[in-house]
Amino acid sequence: MNSLEPSSDISQRVAIFAPTPQDAKICKQILDDVQIEADFCSSIDQLCDAIEAGVGVGLVGEYHLGHVQLQRLHDVLSRQPEWSDFPVLVLLGTEELSSQRVEQLLSIGNVTLVPCPLRIAVFVSKLRARLRDRRRQYAVRDLLIERRRAVEAAAVDARRLRLALQAGQMGVWEWSQKELYWSPTFYDLYGFEKTVTPDPQRCFERVHADDRDTLVSQWTRSLEQGTELRMEFRIAHPQLGQRWLSAIGEPVRSKSGRVLRHSGIIWDVTQRHESEAALLEAREQAESANRAKSEFLANMSHEIRTPMTAILGYIDLIDEKVDHEETRDHIDTVRRNGKFLLAIINDILDLSKIEAGKFDLAVEPFSPNRLIEDVRSIMNVRATENQIDLHINYDGLVPETIQTDPKRLKQILINLVGNAIKFTDRGSVTLSVSYDPLAKRVLFQVADTGIGMTTRQINRLFQPFSQADSSVSRTFGGTGLGLAISQRLASIMGGEISVESEPGEGSCFAVSIDPGDLTNTRLVPLRPFEDVPVSESSSDVSPLTCSVLLVDDRRDIRFLASRLLSNAGATITEAEDGQEAVDKMQEMLRNDRVVDLILLDMQMPRLDGYRTADQLRRLGYKGPIIALTADAMQGDMDRCIQCGCNDYLSKPIDSALLLEKVRSFVGSEFRL
Repeated sequence: MNSLEPSSDISQRVAIFAPTPQDAKICKQILDDVQIEADFCSSIDQLCDAIEAGVGVGLVGEYHLGHVQLQRLHDVLSRQPEWSDFPVLVLLGTEELSSQRVEQLLSIGNVTLVPCPLRIAVFVSKLRARLRDRRRQYAVRDLLIERRRAVEAAAVDARRLRLALQAGQMGVWEWSQKELYWSPTFYDLYGFEKTVTPDPQRCFERVHADDRDTLVSQWTRSLEQGTELRMEFRIAHPQLGQRWLSAIGEPVRSKSGRVLRHSGIIWDVTQRHESEAALLEAREQAESANRAKSEFLANMSHEIRTPMTAILGYIDLIDEKVDHEETRDHIDTVRRNGKFLLAIINDILDLSKIEAGKFDLAVEPFSPNRLIEDVRSIMNVRATENQIDLHINYDGLVPETIQTDPKRLKQILINLVGNAIKFTDRGSVTLSVSYDPLAKRVLFQVADTGIGMTTRQINRLFQPFSQADSSVSRTFGGTGLGLAISQRLASIMGGEISVESEPGEGSCFAVSIDPGDLTNTRLVPLRPFEDVPVSESSSDVSPLTCSVLLVDDRRDIRFLASRLLSNAGATITEAEDGQEAVDKMQEMLRNDRVVDLILLDMQMPRLDGYRTADQLRRLGYKGPIIALTADAMQGDMDRCIQCGCNDYLSKPIDSALLLEKVRSFVGSEFRL
């Protein structure tokens, strides 16, 4: 038998039982002329194999179909699939067949008898018709296969959906004009008995009164307009009490777009709502605690800074009257420890502001060269006292100006250099500056030849109120806040602090910060400044010829500020609180004898400084108001300016800065 070519459509081929070469030759000639492909079989077994392989039509001569051949064809055709009705063409001989023989041939199945003599056109027509029938049978087969696969896929999807619904404890509902269906889980979610007839009204009756109207409205709109239903609502479950349910539904449409039914799912979301409520309560408690913490810190700042103003101020007054050297040493000790205590307070407040998210950088352009030299000037005294060398190393080209907070950057560097000096008993401390153009970061390194640290000690460095270990705390002192604050400040400034250290070999702290926009900024080599002594004649020592209203509820602060200003030539009027200041201002305005400047404490009983400043402006006072504040928390300057002040001074009062600010306002013909 000729082999079946894989590339051809086997359903359009004819299998011919041609036992003799002559039969095969005649058939081949006919079929070649009409371009019908054929396979020639020399035995009935080969013909049956071709039928089972899927050939389109079988062609056999009647004279080749004996009892054995007929039985063989019956067997193979009985095993054909349901969709297959295999066509067989039987070529008749010249002798007339008996009715019994014809019935025997027709019993094979889908048999077409082709009479003799053979008319080629009729034969070919019948053959093509059977091939078309066979093609249609194969199309039916493909359709049945596709349908079976779709059914199997739908069964798989249904099984997966059922498992998903079970896992998610979801109920299913379906509504149409004819009926309403609830799944068993739907009954459980609402707490209905299984004998209850599905009815939307029964569900609405269990919905919380605050949610019922909205749910009914959405349900009605979904049915009438064919829109999606999506809502979460509360119900009164008969056993579980109040529960939150989430429902999703959508219309199912026909191909023409007509809504056939609505279906959806529903599930319990009580746990999520309870978790959200718990988180909300926790957040509110945290915010309340944070507000209380901020208020406490503000009050603590005021309560500590105000007496510190008196302590440090009165120490300066005493110092002016004392000539005894030992007494002066005692005074210096009190002053030094007072400033140390103030530094601790500042660190605690800085850390609190950072952790509360209320810390803002005062970004401005400045020269890193100038800042480094300021740090060198400040820390060189301490290095000299410890008998070690302080070196500054400018490494390569550095931006001529950078944009960040110079005060906070200086705070970081002073802290790192100060620590390096404190923990170095011999050798040197080196502050290096460089610029990384790839990372676009300015780098500062503080290296020392001090005691160094272990890995365990390094891991504890940046934790608040923590030092390397207790022995360090006992030996060197300190609160352990400086590095924690410095690391957080560096992070806010777009960088970080890293450290490398070996016990006994010293340490190296590296700080990176974002220099801001460097467009049109030159990279220049930085150099140390020349040490030029400040001329004493450069400071303004001219007398103050002005009148000042001093408002503070603390008598000792009023006395101190009054003494400083009156010694400088100012005329002082005092008020114990804000209300008294307002009353005195009203009297001054009536008599047209208004003071040149007001120094106003911001935290006072009866009427605080913020409301006092506002009322003074409403009365028509046009002169400068300088706020005296010990509130070192958020937005001090902004709040003071918003209420009508022109500038502010933080407590403890720096006498030189106080006189400088007063001179700057009264000496410039100030107008608001």
